[in-house]
Amino acid sequence: MSKSKFNVVNPDDIIEKYGADTLRLYEMFLGPIEQSKPWDTNGIEGTFRFLRKFWNLFHDQNDAFRVSEEEPTKEELKVLHATLKKVEEDIDKLSFNTSVSQFMIACNALQELKCSKRAVLEPLTIALAPFAPHIAEELWQKLGHTDSVTGAKWPHWDAQHLVEDSFSYPISFNGKTRLQLEFPIGLSKEEVEAQVLANPEVQQRLEGKPPKKVIVVPKRIVNIVV
Repeated sequence: MSKSKFNVVNPDDIIEKYGADTLRLYEMFLGPIEQSKPWDTNGIEGTFRFLRKFWNLFHDQNDAFRVSEEEPTKEELKVLHATLKKVEEDIDKLSFNTSVSQFMIACNALQELKCSKRAVLEPLTIALAPFAPHIAEELWQKLGHTDSVTGAKWPHWDAQHLVEDSFSYPISFNGKTRLQLEFPIGLSKEEVEAQVLANPEVQQRLEGKPPKKVIVVPKRIVNIVV
């Protein structure tokens, strides 16, 4: 940007239209902090939409605050702790752009899970505070706190919530993948083979004929030779 080229963007104009948190997040999201990045205000809409989505996790369609005290599911805890882990590691490396990206991924995942649970949203609010302090502070107050979110204890991730207990196997017929089937990781090769062959869609593709061979590579693939 240069005054002589008349392409200077006034931060005050961006803040007035989108808010300070959006500008702050967008500057982090542009790329690694030590590299120069091209400024493109068209991309700022993405961070603005993320903050709106994050706000909506705490509110219903009428913008009424709604956060439940229900226990989170395994999937919700996985999203939370994967995000806390990523953000904690990224902050140490000053990789703020990938942290913002992880927040966006988490927000989309929680939106799909229809999660509005305090046990998930409260730690995420604390983690988001260094990146978007204004919205985090407001949500922190709505969560019932009278002190500032900046004084809250930083939430730490727990590896037990990131352990995969199932695997989605690509099921191939003569080397061509036709479907995916998910099974517990603890199953033996023989048990995986038995469950694959018992699947109705697999039986339909076999047309009632026994396969010549079934190759099971644990946590990789199942190939059926017909």
